[in-house]
Amino acid sequence: MITELKSIPDIWKRMPSEMHARRFLENLIWSTGRHCPHCGSVASSPLRGKTCRPGLYQCRDCRLQFTVTTLTPMHSTKLDLRVWISAMFLVLTSSKGISSVVMARLLGVNQKTAWKMGHAIREMMYYRNGELLPLEDIVEVDEAYVGGAPKSLSGAYNKRGKGTAKPMIFVAASRDGQARARVVSDYKRTTLEPVLLEWVDPATISLMTDGSKSYIGLGKTMADHQSVIHSRKEYANPETGAHVNTADAVISQVQRALVGVYHNLGGQHLQLDEIVWRWNHREPVREVVKQWTTRAGVAREKSTTIWRPIPVVDQMRVLLQGAVGKQVRRSKEYGLCRPLC
Repeated sequence: MITELKSIPDIWKRMPSEMHARRFLENLIWSTGRHCPHCGSVASSPLRGKTCRPGLYQCRDCRLQFTVTTLTPMHSTKLDLRVWISAMFLVLTSSKGISSVVMARLLGVNQKTAWKMGHAIREMMYYRNGELLPLEDIVEVDEAYVGGAPKSLSGAYNKRGKGTAKPMIFVAASRDGQARARVVSDYKRTTLEPVLLEWVDPATISLMTDGSKSYIGLGKTMADHQSVIHSRKEYANPETGAHVNTADAVISQVQRALVGVYHNLGGQHLQLDEIVWRWNHREPVREVVKQWTTRAGVAREKSTTIWRPIPVVDQMRVLLQGAVGKQVRRSKEYGLCRPLC
């Protein structure tokens, strides 16, 4: 059983043939036992005839045939499964994401193939309603305007503040390492409140916000509400523990991905699933304590928790266990569509 993959050459070394890659995927997707993707039955038999392709099974209940990639974004793929595993490795280990051009060059496929593979992997990162547990304890929320035409383009001008035409994202982050994000139309309470109630249980959280008026009424529905006023140069309140630095850190990951990889991204193509996935699949590794003395002679101390991504094989396990039912197909307009939606 492979427990860690360190690089793309390591993948091909540990999986000398596609059969090894297929067994690797079967161990991840069917970790609790082989089941039929068509009906969910756990009663199936392998087909070993001369004309049967490797890894083919038949359900004893619905009598349909299937493989480990059936009804997943890898459905009917003609690519070597090691190429798919390498693509997942690149997407999961790239801190800012990876473009289809770079992925195509590293995997030895054409750009169109890499583009579809990237979207297929992001589809597995997309959480359907009810798949995530509510955020708990202390939850910070904030909004930001991202994307738009780069300022380096000739004639490109983006207004500052709430008068901009850039798409707006709404972020909620708990201090235990989990976050949620979504593109919203505006910053009004009637828009933000239904989204936040999908992510949290109002009776169990302490809400941390900035001084936006949209959060005043919203905070009254929560168990507790603390805020900081950025217009007064207040970014943290030591007495109440209020700050939104965690939510700002999630937003900074979105902005870094736009600057480093995607560059020019409109609202209709703004996908936050990949970035939030990386944020949610980290673990604290150590705590660093910094001590210093101010000019007035006052001793100060600050502790910071260092987070690192969980092992990439563990990320693949979580990614692939929810892959069944998330197909991605080419549309008639040469885009992508979800046939089962």
